[in-house]
Amino acid sequence: MASPCFGLKEGVQIGINFGGPHGTKYTDVDVVSPQQTVQVIKIQAGERVDAVGIDYTDPTGLKTALYHGGRGGKDISRELSPGEYVTAMEVHWGEKGDHTRVKYIQFATNQGNTISGGNPTKNIGRDNAPEGYQLGGFYGTAGRELDSVGAVWTKVPGVTSAPAASVAIGMRPGNPSFNFSTT
Repeated sequence: MASPCFGLKEGVQIGINFGGPHGTKYTDVDVVSPQQTVQVIKIQAGERVDAVGIDYTDPTGLKTALYHGGRGGKDISRELSPGEYVTAMEVHWGEKGDHTRVKYIQFATNQGNTISGGNPTKNIGRDNAPEGYQLGGFYGTAGRELDSVGAVWTKVPGVTSAPAASVAIGMRPGNPSFNFSTT
């Protein structure tokens, strides 16, 4: 399901939210910055996805770590190379008891690298960054595990113009050179 937001600062866009309605709401919309540089993408996962996070540096040089969810599962991290950034996210969800949880997540970069954790299901959602944007943060719901997640896309450093904010439901064009396999 999509969660359009209005009043976003220029250079910040909201992606599609995947998962269930349970847990406590979180959002990075107010702390991320256009032109920030992400150094590390993090996943905590076991049977399901426990948490996601990123480490980034804002345009003033301030380093920040964002983390949402619990501390269970295995720590899966990827340090991004200079000029590398996340352009796509794939999320799988399913039931755990009477709650819908994120069961699997995969991120892909502009350099064709991926990082993933959890166990795939048949409920699959994908979101690509708008042209000139990167994964800059997250929004959704979480408790001890990740209940739902959506991307907060931020303008890539060095990009001076980008398309107007999109609040359409469904896939955006994003990075056409990278497609997730469906196997």
